[in-house]
Amino acid sequence: MITFPRVVRAEWTKLAALRSTWIVLATVIVLTVGIAGASGHHARATRLGDAFLGVDLFSLLLGVFGILMITGEYSSGLIRATFAAVPRRAPVLAAKAVVLLLVALPVMAVASCGALFADRLFAGAPLPESGVVRATIGAAAAPIGLALLGLGLGALVRHTAAAITVYVLSMLVLPALLQAALPDRLGEHVVRYVPVAAAQGMYAADNPFRMLSPTPAALVLLAWVAAALAAGTLTLWHRDP
Repeated sequence: MITFPRVVRAEWTKLAALRSTWIVLATVIVLTVGIAGASGHHARATRLGDAFLGVDLFSLLLGVFGILMITGEYSSGLIRATFAAVPRRAPVLAAKAVVLLLVALPVMAVASCGALFADRLFAGAPLPESGVVRATIGAAAAPIGLALLGLGLGALVRHTAAAITVYVLSMLVLPALLQAALPDRLGEHVVRYVPVAAAQGMYAADNPFRMLSPTPAALVLLAWVAAALAAGTLTLWHRDP
């Protein structure tokens, strides 16, 4: 009998069997902490936000990781066997989301905490008295949200190169285009609601660009993730592998 826990276990087995999974996740931890330490050493920074400079970069990396979790199966043809085993299809994407969450959460928790302490250690500065817990949690959670968004986008687009292109354009190019195309005040207001800006608002301690505050930012990112996964699920229902 096909149950959701069994589907989750199958997705975990597929992901854990790939050596690249552990290489990518280890790279995220090492480089996030390393960038924070280098920033603290060279800048002698006292701003809390400087500890999470690497999070922006590796949010994109985890987004691509989420895309590849499903587009990789399309390119290899494994998706046909997956859907033959789970004909309802929707549990497949839900199980992938659960596995991605379970894998990325401890990785980003270690990376964000390590980045904070490396930055403070090399800067020779004490931990801030306020905002440190919130910013650290936000730095851990935001990349996971973008990874889940990437997973939904991968299910929607299906092709790896196309999905990555759409993802990068929406993360990096769309905010700049909106800022340039819209009147100043309207542009600033709208850009705060794009996924990458909402993610940054979750851990931007100093908030110099008038980003959303952490709770609204988290809700906006959650809405984007829900929309992407819902769109991906509907596409899986109505499209052949």
